[in-house]
Amino acid sequence: MESLTTIITIVGILLGGVVSWHALNSTSDLEQVFLTREQKIKLYILNLIVLSGIISILSTIFYILWNGMFKEKLEMDAVFLFGMAIFIICLISLGAIFRWIHNFAIKHQYKYKVNLPGVGEVYILSMMNSEVCVCSEVPYENNEIGDSNSFLIKLETLMDNPLIKEKFLKPKRSILQKLID
Repeated sequence: MESLTTIITIVGILLGGVVSWHALNSTSDLEQVFLTREQKIKLYILNLIVLSGIISILSTIFYILWNGMFKEKLEMDAVFLFGMAIFIICLISLGAIFRWIHNFAIKHQYKYKVNLPGVGEVYILSMMNSEVCVCSEVPYENNEIGDSNSFLIKLETLMDNPLIKEKFLKPKRSILQKLID
C-alpha cells in the first residue's frame, strides 16, 4: 500500500512540474519580458531538468542497444546508474554550456521600448514584481537597479502605450568576463 502512495505522489509531482513547465514555455517573447525573476529562474531550471532527462533517456537507450549487441546479459542496476549519472552530469554542465554559447555566439539582444509622456523613451529591462517594471534609457542587460538611468514604472502605465521591439548589439566584454558571467 505504501508503494502505491509513493507512486501516486511521484506522478502528482511530475504532472505538476510538466504543467508548470508547459505554462512557462508556451509564453510569447513579449510575455516573457513580463516574467518576474522568480518565474525566469523556474523556467530555466525546468528547461535544464527536461533537457537533461531527454539526454539521459536517449543515452540510456543507446547504452542498452549497444550492450545488447555485445553481451547476452544486461544488468539493470548498471543501466539505471548510467542513466542517473548522465542526468546529473547534464544537469550540472548544460547551464554553463548554454551560458557560454549565449555569451560567445549571440551578438545581439532584443529589448522592448515604450515612449512614456513626461519620461521619454525607456527600455523594459525586467520585472521587479508582478506590478512594477525596471526600465532604463539604456537598453543593455547589464544595467543595474539604482543606476542613474533606471526607473521603476508601474505596469499599468506601460500598458497604455505601444511597445516597440528593437535589436541591439551586446556591449563589448573581455573573454574572461564572457567565461565567468
